[in-house]
Amino acid sequence: MVALAILEVRNVSRHFGNLAALDGIDLSVDKGEIIGIAGPNGSGKSTLFNVITGIFPPTKGEVFYKGQKIDRLRPDQRAAKGLVRTFQANVLFRDGTVLDNILRASHLQFKANSWQVFFNTPANRREEREVLGKAKEILDFWGFSTVENVMASELPHGDQRRLGLAVAMAINPELLLVDEPVGGMSGGERASVVEHIARLHNEGVTILLVEHHVQTLLALCERLIVLNFGRKIADGVPRQVAADPAVIEAYLGSEEVA
Repeated sequence: MVALAILEVRNVSRHFGNLAALDGIDLSVDKGEIIGIAGPNGSGKSTLFNVITGIFPPTKGEVFYKGQKIDRLRPDQRAAKGLVRTFQANVLFRDGTVLDNILRASHLQFKANSWQVFFNTPANRREEREVLGKAKEILDFWGFSTVENVMASELPHGDQRRLGLAVAMAINPELLLVDEPVGGMSGGERASVVEHIARLHNEGVTILLVEHHVQTLLALCERLIVLNFGRKIADGVPRQVAADPAVIEAYLGSEEVA
């Protein structure tokens, strides 16, 4: 029996005026895979994530998640189905504590209806306890248990990036799109994030990872896809792809190769 892909991107293009940020991209991700997306600046990596998660509609082509066409779903509707992403920037509730950030994200999975919340019914209180318990588990997993009451804005840069991943996990993703998780981090901070992403993958989360740091991609990914000028130029085993002359030419003289 052929496994059903959790994500399929079929002949997707995205134009901004006369600029083709994506040009005929085909991509298939099977459940349980961890795949890296690489490419020079401006190659279309973040635009691809934005199309998959519903921030931009495709100019042409289709996106399927677990066999369902999702082109017309809003980003929050896709996230509620388990298709979740992180961002390059620290997208946090900076006026809230570490725990507040996890709880706000957790409520996307809240099942109580408005009247149950308004009247604070036993079902609502039970779900609130479950959400809090899950939030505490996520804090422990990511190493934030001792700082749960610290304001998110007061965390160091590396910890804010890790908190962004923890917030994404609170939405209970089946497919997690991670956008440059180790940007601006020291070696020790990078190693911690790589370890946690590997643990998430081992627990069954399918991961699509955009990253400039080549060693992070090689350490984590089973497949590596390379984009250049909005087109896919390579897709395969990471170390073979990294040695591909077309990939080397695309990166030639760039900071990423160095």
